[in-house]
Amino acid sequence: MLIMPSLNSIKIALCGALLMLFGATVNADIYKWVDKNGKIQYSDQPPPSGDGKKLKRKSKDTVESPPAQSGGTAVKPAASTADQELEYRKRKTEKEEADKKQQAETETAEKNKEYCNNLRGDLSAHSNGVRLVRYNEKGERVFLDDKERAASKEKLEQRITKECK
Repeated sequence: MLIMPSLNSIKIALCGALLMLFGATVNADIYKWVDKNGKIQYSDQPPPSGDGKKLKRKSKDTVESPPAQSGGTAVKPAASTADQELEYRKRKTEKEEADKKQQAETETAEKNKEYCNNLRGDLSAHSNGVRLVRYNEKGERVFLDDKERAASKEKLEQRITKECK
């Protein structure tokens, strides 16, 4: 008679095997060396040339190189999850502010363009000989004579020169 193991015992055995497999890699040595291109390399395998430094583990999140006679430096500890979250939120806020600023600048540029187009349209009306009207204090229409038309045209040209570049 063949006895079949239960599904739970198979799961437990499989989890145990995975834990043993990953547990071996957690405590693996880390090597640091400078490659032929001058770049710093980190690996769990020793460098091909054999002149790399073996780094000593300080804690779960940090790795420190052993002190060297010629000014060895320690590697910065890994940022905690809270620090990473703060940095992410800061970058996100800065990006949102930059987007808002860009949108405001775009809107301002569009309004300025429309304003300048209106000024140029008014100048065109002054140049075409169309009868121009202004309103007096009583709200009555008064047609501009040639002298007023020339003065108004001069003011428009000055505004366009000054405000529309």
